[in-house]
Amino acid sequence: MFFASLIMAGLMASQPAGVEAFEPQGFTASFSVEIAAPREIVFDAATGDITGWWDHSFALDPAVLAIEPVAGGRFYEQLRPDSEDGALHARVIYVDAPSALRLHGPLGLSGRAVDLVASWTLEPVGGDDGEATQFRVDLAMSGQIDAELAGIVLATWQHFIAGRLKPWVEAGCHLAPQAPCPAWDEP
Repeated sequence: MFFASLIMAGLMASQPAGVEAFEPQGFTASFSVEIAAPREIVFDAATGDITGWWDHSFALDPAVLAIEPVAGGRFYEQLRPDSEDGALHARVIYVDAPSALRLHGPLGLSGRAVDLVASWTLEPVGGDDGEATQFRVDLAMSGQIDAELAGIVLATWQHFIAGRLKPWVEAGCHLAPQAPCPAWDEP
């Protein structure tokens, strides 16, 4: 009622100094990557401590970078050991391990009015024992985002899954996450 009366009085008709309007937009995108490992192994490698393969963070060398694979779990970063400083990248809003996980949050776009949902679907492929996994990512983005930024978000997720998680798992780096990973060796 208060704002309606201000608008009617013309007090909010013009844009105040320092206020810049933006046109909210929405985009969806998806892709799939086949990873040569069983679904349970891929799901476990993609969640929990992900510092070995996730290479975008606020800290140059975060103390913790983790996805808690439980409903209400956090995808968070702890900046330094023994510190409460960090970032909440997203919340886990759905999990059906090892088949699916859904994250909701800014996921690196902190500081923008963006709503981002990243849904993972993991399907076994390659025979009855599922010796490989089809890892599908569906993205839904809305808010202060344009087509260029939506394309960057898609390319970044493709980098994470196809360029980082896939070689991490296929090289067996998930078995010794603190050791150097040969997947990152320069050719």
